Amino acid sequence: MPQTRSFSVVRMGTIWGMWGLAWAAPSAAQSAAQVPMSPVEIEAPTQVVVGGMVEIRWQGEITDRDFISIDEVGALESKYGNYIYPGRGMPGKLRAPELPGRYLVRYHSEGKGYPVRGSSPLEVLDATATFEGPLMADSGAQLEIHWTGPAHERDFISIDPVGSGDTKYGKYAYAKKGPVTIRVPEEPGKYLVRYHLGSSYRVIGQSGLTVGGVTASLKAPAQVQAGGKISVRWQGPDGEADYISIDPPDSSDREYLQYRYTHSGNPAVIQIPEEAGSYEIRYHQGQYRTVLARIPLEVLANDATVAGPPSVAGGSEFAVEWTGPDNYGDYFTIVPADAPAREYLSYSYTKDGSPGTLEAPLEPGAYELRYMTGRSRGILARTPIEVTPGKVPGELRVLAAGKTATGEDTGAVEVILDASGSMLKRLSGERRIEIAKDALENLASHVIPAGTRFALRVFGHKEADSCRTDLEIPVAPLNAGAVSAKLRTIQAKNLAKTPIAASLGKVKQDLAGISGPVTVVLLTDGEETCGGDPGAAIEDLLRSGFDVRVNIVGFAINELELKEQFESWARIGGGRYIEAFDKKELQEAMQRSLDTPFEVLSGDKVVTTGVVGGAPVKLLPGKYRVRILGSNPRDLGEVEIEARAEIALRADGAS
Repeated sequence: MPQTRSFSVVRMGTIWGMWGLAWAAPSAAQSAAQVPMSPVEIEAPTQVVVGGMVEIRWQGEITDRDFISIDEVGALESKYGNYIYPGRGMPGKLRAPELPGRYLVRYHSEGKGYPVRGSSPLEVLDATATFEGPLMADSGAQLEIHWTGPAHERDFISIDPVGSGDTKYGKYAYAKKGPVTIRVPEEPGKYLVRYHLGSSYRVIGQSGLTVGGVTASLKAPAQVQAGGKISVRWQGPDGEADYISIDPPDSSDREYLQYRYTHSGNPAVIQIPEEAGSYEIRYHQGQYRTVLARIPLEVLANDATVAGPPSVAGGSEFAVEWTGPDNYGDYFTIVPADAPAREYLSYSYTKDGSPGTLEAPLEPGAYELRYMTGRSRGILARTPIEVTPGKVPGELRVLAAGKTATGEDTGAVEVILDASGSMLKRLSGERRIEIAKDALENLASHVIPAGTRFALRVFGHKEADSCRTDLEIPVAPLNAGAVSAKLRTIQAKNLAKTPIAASLGKVKQDLAGISGPVTVVLLTDGEETCGGDPGAAIEDLLRSGFDVRVNIVGFAINELELKEQFESWARIGGGRYIEAFDKKELQEAMQRSLDTPFEVLSGDKVVTTGVVGGAPVKLLPGKYRVRILGSNPRDLGEVEIEARAEIALRADGAS
């Protein structure tokens, strides 16, 4: 935004504080007896336009704290405007006042009352700005504005409501060379295009602007099956961040579900909700989300079946047949009979065909086969199945290592927080971003040891429709109070994007100089939307020499394929993927994100995973290899699991 500066006759203390100069401003308490009073000759232009630069030269004896200022005619010697120190070199330059009139360029001595030892008259001439017109534009459109004006530093052109004061302005662009482009308001009506001087915001030229209404239209099927995709043909202004969405009926203009930007193409291909019911397809303008067009959409429920044998032996593989919509990410799974909808054990995607194959759990008991939707994990079909005793498993536990050696570098923790538009969605009446901030505040206050080096990077909270990512807390010993204060300032931005790869790519810069083990925790509720490759970014981080582990906490992630993508990225980073679906689970997930993961392999196949110091993992009898994950995985060697027996290993390899 343009910075506010104003020309006025003020006390010296105010000037000193405003300019923040390394040399102290003249002190009125200094003794005038020590200041030589010989005249000083001032050389300066006699005329300059408002806000222009005045080049000044001088001749005579000077001291370090003498100063030259542009002052109102008749002002007391102790009253002055903008100033420079002649001791800093000649010529000096001062910006002229932004009000026209007669002034004096005066040389002030450093003594009491700042006596004037020389002056030169200066007439400040008014300036004007003009615009090519008449100016007209559609609401929300980009308007190219041709203008003439003084083009001083920080002068700007804005589109303002009629009747606005000079210091009140709307969208703006700095007045540099050539035409400027500004997005006009979405509300039709009369406006003013105005040229503001950069310090005082005084308007020196304006032209009327008529903003006209715009229309849009949509064309799509009236009925569709749940969970698929729909092509929507549209006509409209195609303004910056305009989008088409499928929304609940009677929802406000600012509410939306699945959406697609108009700049992505025509027709817009949008994901259909998985919940059957009545919806609307709507065209939203990007700036204020104003709905320009809407048509009804009926989403029809899907049918599905799933079938398998009535019973299977624990640990065995068996065939499953299914019918259903086979939408993106749909899968079938086996779970305990009373398991919540999002739980799963062994699973297969429907895209791989029917029949598919599942592996029975080791624990005998009552289970269900389920056909699941890929995004919301809705249950479309279920059938009971009994798991009978099969092979008897044993257990493996990995214990924490011994104490860290004195003086060893304990590394750092960096959290990457997603504050993009999807984090504005609500869970049990509370926005996801607020739940995430609470979980992060708890992590900093009660989990991470005080003094641990900590950094916080955030994306999505600065600009809409942007891939910006910002380091909000540079790496330093953890200060829980500072983390809490910073989190209070972070607000998710509607329609902001998700630059996961770009954020991960900044970690090596954020933690430059850290030589100990580093844990990176990414907390996100959605996929990469900025075209980056998070896997490649993690690989690049590993190659940079960091002893790093990347853990990913997925918040309210229902799409199974997205979960698998996060799991693969975490695996590249030597870490783990952790799910959370409500406030309590997110608190726990953030705590678990600092755990050290391990994996159990049979040959080159990963059989299961666990965490150091956590619950034991169940394994069928046999020989396995155990590996601690990280940028430099540590192999703990081979273990042999026996039925009903527990094996314990130390994470540092000690016996």
